[in-house]
Amino acid sequence: MKKISYFSLIIVFATIGLSAQQSNPFRSYAHNAATMQKAQMRYSLFSFAEYGISDRITISAHPLWVFMSPDISVRWTLADNGKSKISLTHGISCPTPVLSLVSRKGTGGIISPEFDIPFMLSISNGIISSYEINSNHVLTGGLSLEFALLNNSLEPGSTIDLPIISPRNNVFYKNFGTELNIGAEGKLSGKFDYYSKAEIFIFPFQDDEFKAEYGNTNRFFGELTGMAFWNITKKFKLGFGGRLNYGDYPFGTQWHLLPVIDFVKYTK
Repeated sequence: MKKISYFSLIIVFATIGLSAQQSNPFRSYAHNAATMQKAQMRYSLFSFAEYGISDRITISAHPLWVFMSPDISVRWTLADNGKSKISLTHGISCPTPVLSLVSRKGTGGIISPEFDIPFMLSISNGIISSYEINSNHVLTGGLSLEFALLNNSLEPGSTIDLPIISPRNNVFYKNFGTELNIGAEGKLSGKFDYYSKAEIFIFPFQDDEFKAEYGNTNRFFGELTGMAFWNITKKFKLGFGGRLNYGDYPFGTQWHLLPVIDFVKYTK
């Protein structure tokens, strides 16, 4: 009788686990090669929001920061055979408004007001590929190239030497940069998901003016992110984790470990 009872309990728990997995299908947190469905939207607190213009074209931008630091990109499907997907990305960014905002004295001032922030743009092009190990686990890798425009009058002393910010603005001081990344995400168990990503930012060329002031620095940055998400509903999940940052700053190399809190909301 005891063996039958134990066997019955195993069946019950397995059924509950299977039902939870079916009622909470995996939905990704960050950008991968898959595009959104037409008219579907996904947004979060820190990562870019995405909207499906069609089933093969997705537009991305942060719903709040787009007004302070316009950064818009488009991702479109190049190849899709079901398990593996390859997409191309094209983006344009303008950091001038937010850099001008923090170029002042007193509270909120990060850049000295002695530096004038010119109107600048950057253009990026990349390729991203995802492979579904199964319906609940995805591996993604990407490569992008970024070029700065209209940045000739930007002075080296205006750099913001902080983790997360510095690698994403450094292209305007080095004219060209490249980013490589690899990540994995999927279901942990029941209503819980995981997300991990390693990113490398490389700036191989030295701007003469920057080199004269700071030497061969600001060439390499790295980030390693790990998060766990709780699927509160089918359309909303909350995540906690950390991000390990490495930077080759003008004042020397430095490591930072920062907490990460974010959410993901799907419109349908």
